[in-house]
Amino acid sequence: MWILDYTVLGEAYHRIGKYDKEKELYKQAEQDFPDDPELIYNQAILSLAERDTFAANRYIDKYISIRTGNSESEAAITTSLAQIYFEAGFLDEAEEYYRKALSLEPENHVRLNNLGYFLIDKGRNINEGLELVDKALELSPDNYNYLHTKGWGLFKRGKFEEALETFQISWDLRIKYDRYNHSAFSHLEELKKAIANQKNN
Repeated sequence: MWILDYTVLGEAYHRIGKYDKEKELYKQAEQDFPDDPELIYNQAILSLAERDTFAANRYIDKYISIRTGNSESEAAITTSLAQIYFEAGFLDEAEEYYRKALSLEPENHVRLNNLGYFLIDKGRNINEGLELVDKALELSPDNYNYLHTKGWGLFKRGKFEEALETFQISWDLRIKYDRYNHSAFSHLEELKKAIANQKNN
């Protein structure tokens, strides 16, 4: 579990653009955790961010091999590949893998929400994103993550009051069954400000 000492710090370096420090940190981590998928996942993201496609492909191939060896599903691995490309800013590739994961498990509500949220959050196809999350909610009606995705899509469509109602239900369920999530809180606050500005205009 102590790989997190490296990966969490590495992610912080990544967010502020200190790639040299991030790379050095991962070299240290490799000594003790050479085949840890979490480390390799982060190394793939870093390599892509640095536009080192040769290294990125090497890490991605190793990542796939390890997770396949652990008998993880192709859809789960494909979703992780989508997230690698998403984190590195390669949105076309990320969408391709999110869609592939859904094609592998078309009735899986997690895959439906993953692609739906991506399409909504990045403004790539908000209407399709809302359709996908509605399908996810048919399968899991009280899932606060899916309700949040729907609220975010409604917000982006300018349906503020409907978005607020959906966000609030999502938030109340999240606090009841899980814990505080800053991204969800930020979206809710952003919506409240938008509503206040709309009323003042």
